[in-house]
Amino acid sequence: MIARKDLSITDYDSYFEKYIQCISPTDDMHFVLNDHLSQNLASVKAFDKSLNYSYAVGKWSAGALLMHCIDTERIFQYRALSIMRGATHKLAGFDQDVFAQSVDVFAFAKADLLQSMEITRAATIDLYRNASIQALEKVGVVNGKSMAVKAIPFIVCGHWKHHLSILESYY
Repeated sequence: MIARKDLSITDYDSYFEKYIQCISPTDDMHFVLNDHLSQNLASVKAFDKSLNYSYAVGKWSAGALLMHCIDTERIFQYRALSIMRGATHKLAGFDQDVFAQSVDVFAFAKADLLQSMEITRAATIDLYRNASIQALEKVGVVNGKSMAVKAIPFIVCGHWKHHLSILESYY
């Protein structure tokens, strides 16, 4: 199975290096996808403030930060699926602030957020569970940059780790 150490900088845009570096080099993609879900859920369950809480004016609320992570994982699922299936069109980036602005009021409970995290990750795990090495090695163009399918699980999990550390440090 592909481990983080098997990636090269040419497998993803350098912007994502900070997320890739959050993952241990020896961790393989299936371990990361499964193990990090447990860690993520535990972190959110332990969060004892309102999802509407923000640590400063102009910063996302805790709920917006968590929805950003869920939305990002969903977008990366689509990117991975598109590239795996041989789509040749260039995949667009997304404006995270536009997405975050649309979830500034939380009408759902923390339990709903946790369920969305679990469902989203289950779909990610399912996408990668039976992917062939050939599918994982495919490369597409995302936001004008090359991206290999095999880099996506590490980016997603590193992205979660990055934002959960912000949640724990600032919120």
